[in-house]
Amino acid sequence: MKRVGPVTKLKNEIKEKGNEIKEWKDKYLRALAELDNYRKRMDKEFDEHKKYSKVDYFLKIIPVLDSFDRAISGVEVNADLETFQKGVEIIHRQLREALKSCGLMEFSALGQTFDPSRHEAVATVETNDKPANTVIEEISKGYIVHDKVIKPAKVFVSKQKEGGQEDGENNRD
Repeated sequence: MKRVGPVTKLKNEIKEKGNEIKEWKDKYLRALAELDNYRKRMDKEFDEHKKYSKVDYFLKIIPVLDSFDRAISGVEVNADLETFQKGVEIIHRQLREALKSCGLMEFSALGQTFDPSRHEAVATVETNDKPANTVIEEISKGYIVHDKVIKPAKVFVSKQKEGGQEDGENNRD
């Protein structure tokens, strides 16, 4: 048995620690490379998803385009306005259903209290028939996707006539 002195022990320990450091450094570099590859793969998948995410939407809208094509070519063959109108109404319904299946929901504002987050006031109308800030006419509907308003309803909003309430108060005296 060979006797090992303290310097030799320390040299052996340093050599072992050096090997451990090399091992850990190698593991670290491999993990770093794997993480970089993962990031690149996720970026590529995200780009692919973004690129083709609208395919489902288009597949729902294409039949509506086909219906429009048939309606237009049908007018060339038969100029019956009533039949054309019914066809356009069917296509309109088909388009609404396709958009609804994609998550688009329409909402009406008529009779509601004006809400600037959901309604766009086009004009105010003086009236005593409705409370102030009530939507009395709708120019166009609003649209929501999930919980987000993507197009506010365009509306006319009521306001009290000048002197309308004051006249009523004066009549009470």
